[in-house]
Amino acid sequence: MSTRLARTVAVIALVVGPLSLIVGNVLQWLLQPAGAAPTATDVAAQFPTAWLALGLLSVLGPLVWLGGLPAVTALATERGRLLTWIGGLVTGAGLAAGIGHLAEFFGAYGAIAAAGLDGDARGAMEQATGDEPIGNALLLLFLIGYSLGPILLTIGLRIARRVGVWAPIAAVITAGANLLGGPIAGIVQLVALAVLWATIVVAVLRSPARPIGIGRATDASEASTGVSSRA
Repeated sequence: MSTRLARTVAVIALVVGPLSLIVGNVLQWLLQPAGAAPTATDVAAQFPTAWLALGLLSVLGPLVWLGGLPAVTALATERGRLLTWIGGLVTGAGLAAGIGHLAEFFGAYGAIAAAGLDGDARGAMEQATGDEPIGNALLLLFLIGYSLGPILLTIGLRIARRVGVWAPIAAVITAGANLLGGPIAGIVQLVALAVLWATIVVAVLRSPARPIGIGRATDASEASTGVSSRA
């Protein structure tokens, strides 16, 4: 695979990943089930096709997103390199945990809805699903990685002078809004998320077309010969 093609694939992954999260959140806001106190099971029961589509989008989106992270960590070749790599690893770990959590979440409540249980049995299953330790551990890892990872990543990229100062600010706003919750915070989060990853996508597009992961060797070669690829 050519370096230009690899960069194109990475850019597509970095667009599709965040976009899937944005679209998924908007779809969840639009799915309003009937009932005095509707639960996730009610959503899955009343909108089964939309629930399945939303589940697939929520699981496959982060999976694609992971494919673009190596190109992002490769942007910092000297200054900020270590922090960028740490941020990329934490972000990747958070997305991987999110895949597991979301697969369990959508699968479990979809199965409860399809089982057609009565009120008491359904309530017991919902309680057990909500208390399930593996899913909760994955959720915690996702929240930590999704919040902290991009902050470290963008600070490293800022040190490397690959992104503007607004990128770390957008990462902090995204993390804060994600932890606060609520409709207003949700809208702020999605806007900040779009700004954050659009900035990173632009940085990847502007990067020299070279194999991912050999930036340091390339820079060292340029320094020894006195020739720069950006000259």
